[in-house]
Amino acid sequence: MRYLVTVCVAFLLGTGSALAGPGAEFAEFASDLRGEAQMRASDAASRPAAPADRIDIEDPFYFELEQFAADAMRLSRAISDTGGAEDLQCIFRGMSRDAEARLGALNEADSAGEQARIYRAIADLMRDASEIAPAADDGALGASMPLPTCSAG
Repeated sequence: MRYLVTVCVAFLLGTGSALAGPGAEFAEFASDLRGEAQMRASDAASRPAAPADRIDIEDPFYFELEQFAADAMRLSRAISDTGGAEDLQCIFRGMSRDAEARLGALNEADSAGEQARIYRAIADLMRDASEIAPAADDGALGASMPLPTCSAG
């Protein structure tokens, strides 16, 4: 009997990610991006007066931040399509736009110090995304804490 319980627990733990919904997957992706943004912020902050390093389309972080923006918009639309909370729709739409704006700002920055500040803001955005995204799978966010209403289209 103990063996059967152990096998069942091991199976459930092993299939946890397979059972994860799009919100949990998005949260994991955001968490990975947060780590990269923090590393880049530290690197840029170590040489604040240096000229900014441009980030181009072939940089994996560039691609992943664009992917984050697209995934956030898709998650917002999926929530809308299923009649989900309007607040969550708005949050993910905002995250998409914010990621796109910060990606542009990285290339407009004049100094590494300015880029460090932008990378830290991206890391903060990714932290927020990883904390909020699981609510898209279970709708718990709207019930557990009040959110501002979304007036943006």
